[in-house]
Amino acid sequence: MFVDGSFSFADGSYFPYLKILFEILVSLFLVSYFIYLILIRERQPIKRFSYLVKPVFCKRYEILSSLFLFYATGFFLSAFSTAKGAVYTVGEFAWDSAFSEMDRLLFFGKDAWHFFDWLYQYPVFIMLLNLFYNVWLFAVLGVFAFFCFQLPSRVRNTYLYSWLACWVVLGVVCATLFSSAGPAFFSRVHPDLSVEPYQDLMEILRSIDAYLIASDFPFPLWALSTQDWLYNLHVEQGVKAGAGISAMPSMHVSMAVLMALGLTHIQKWIGIIFWFYAFIIYIGSFLLAWHYAVDGIVSFILTLLIWYVVGLFVKDPKRVSPYQ
Repeated sequence: MFVDGSFSFADGSYFPYLKILFEILVSLFLVSYFIYLILIRERQPIKRFSYLVKPVFCKRYEILSSLFLFYATGFFLSAFSTAKGAVYTVGEFAWDSAFSEMDRLLFFGKDAWHFFDWLYQYPVFIMLLNLFYNVWLFAVLGVFAFFCFQLPSRVRNTYLYSWLACWVVLGVVCATLFSSAGPAFFSRVHPDLSVEPYQDLMEILRSIDAYLIASDFPFPLWALSTQDWLYNLHVEQGVKAGAGISAMPSMHVSMAVLMALGLTHIQKWIGIIFWFYAFIIYIGSFLLAWHYAVDGIVSFILTLLIWYVVGLFVKDPKRVSPYQ
């Protein structure tokens, strides 16, 4: 966490991402709403569109508090990056071999990716899988922003409290107790082992990446370059946004499941889409060599448990009044 003798917490800041995301979300909402007015053949679309300005003044305190809550996550996620970078100093990736063996017990003596190895015959599919995996952060922050700007409700509060609990319980506590690096880093963090169980997987991914680059596809296999970047930061003990190596449990799966849980209570068809997205994230987590299959399974169970426990303590704001 110290680089060249100086603390580099600022390098782990998420504020630039939050600023860009907020601008994108507001722009998309305004454009989409105006297109909607045109599609429904609103007689005075500009006048109706101008009504959006009114709540900014009438409900400015609610909007400002929601905006403050949204940007406060910048401090939280920056602190999380710092904590995640320290995970290996406590556990020293002691659980990799155990989780690797658990995968083989679950998948009849083989690594999980072997059951889906036919998918590697379709490089475009792997490229799209990687793309879905990469937009995860924007989805997580976008859905979080959606709940921040919702009116107070039991679902909203359950989601926000569960969101924080998942990052702390799974991303810090469990990641420290069950420190592991994951398949992509297995041979790098355990150079003393004579066997490299994921060498074949990494060679397949590199061949797909080479094919995508040679065929002029719009995106390479970003997972490989990101994994190299993370490992170099790990060696240098650098702190940047998204830095840190930790496999168990999978925060990608946890947040994907949480988004599906929360949005299902808002609109079922949107929830179905996000449950499908959660499944894609889970498959991608081990097909792209980020995680062991058990990482996602544990994340799924713990996230459901956190959602349920938090829901027991969260009351409906509409039923709580100081005058009762």
